[in-house]
Amino acid sequence: MRSSVATGTFLGRVHWAFHLGLALYGMNLGVGLAARFGGARFGVWHHVLYALVAASALAAAVLSFHPALLLTLASLALIPLPPARSGWHPALAGMGLVGYVLAALS
Repeated sequence: MRSSVATGTFLGRVHWAFHLGLALYGMNLGVGLAARFGGARFGVWHHVLYALVAASALAAAVLSFHPALLLTLASLALIPLPPARSGWHPALAGMGLVGYVLAALS
């Protein structure tokens, strides 16, 4: 039996947690972009959403494993380290999105 990763049918067997994780990741990315470029203030809600994003990404990686999701998990683990206004914070956020996109495209 061939792996679905090797045959390019990942989304045919993906768990709902992957879709939830991707949606929450996109929402949090939007919140971050609004804060960075629009001057919006979300206070604690950005951090609450981050916790939900991290939990859903972990669930996605466990319930519908794809190697690219490890990139997302790594970026989520590292993103609290640099200051939000540094260049590293959005770079890590983009790296996490790349993990989800690679998984979705395979």
